[in-house]
Order: sequence, then structure tokens, then C-alpha cells
Amino acid sequence: MENPNGAQSRIFIIVAIGLVGLLMLGLLSIAGLVVWTRFLAPSETPTVVAEATLPSTPVPGVTATQPPAPVGTPTVGGAPTATRVIEPGASPTAGGETPAPEGGSPTATPTGGDGIPDTGFGPLEAVVGGIVLLVVILFVRRLRLTGQT
Repeated sequence: MENPNGAQSRIFIIVAIGLVGLLMLGLLSIAGLVVWTRFLAPSETPTVVAEATLPSTPVPGVTATQPPAPVGTPTVGGAPTATRVIEPGASPTAGGETPAPEGGSPTATPTGGDGIPDTGFGPLEAVVGGIVLLVVILFVRRLRLTGQT
């Protein structure tokens, strides 16, 4: 039940405006961070701190060893079993003819362009979408309240 003076409606609008304000503050913060890191921050050139070098003199107490010689794998008794041999050029199909791929001959994936195409929402479209959503929410709320007399 709503109060006759409309206190719940005012509270809803105040909370909705506060949430939209927090959303805008967050979006502006992200935009500021992007601008700061990409355009305004000085570019740092990496400097070499130290170079690794191998010692040219042998280290005492360390000797080079050869890897162990390979040892044959033991077999478990008896004669080997017969293995099926496939002749070169034999087709794995029963009809003797290799079927053509469905959909025609395969083609390479097209490449080109300058990278990933621009798709989806940009920052301006996201802000406009948020404002439109807020207007729709407030409009529907007002229609609901005027329908209850």
C-alpha cells in the first residue's frame, strides 16, 4: 500500500537517481583511468639492469657426465604375434572410393584487414543505453502508480 502523500515514490526516485549517479561516477573513473594510462602517462623506456654471463673458467668440484647408454626392453616369452599390414594407397572405405567432403571443396579462412573489427557497444553507446533504461524504468513506474487509484 502506498501512502496518500507519495512518500514511497519520492524515496524510489531518490534511490534511483543515487544509483545512476554511482554508475556515472564509476564510468567516468574508468574513462579517466584509460585516458591517464594511454595518453597522459609518460612512456617509460626499459633499461638493462644486469646482464647474465656464463663463467669462462670451470667451477671446481663439478664434472661433466655422459648420459647412460640405452638398455633394450625385455620381452615376455613366446613368439611375436602376427600384425595386420596395410598396403600403401589402400582406401579405408568399403566402396574403394574416397567420398568428397560435404559442402564443396574446402577453402581457407579469409584473412585481412587491420585486426579485430570494431563491434559491440562503445562507451558513449553504453551511457546512452543506461540513460534510456533509466527513463523506461521511471516511465513504467509512473504508469503503474497512476493505474492504482
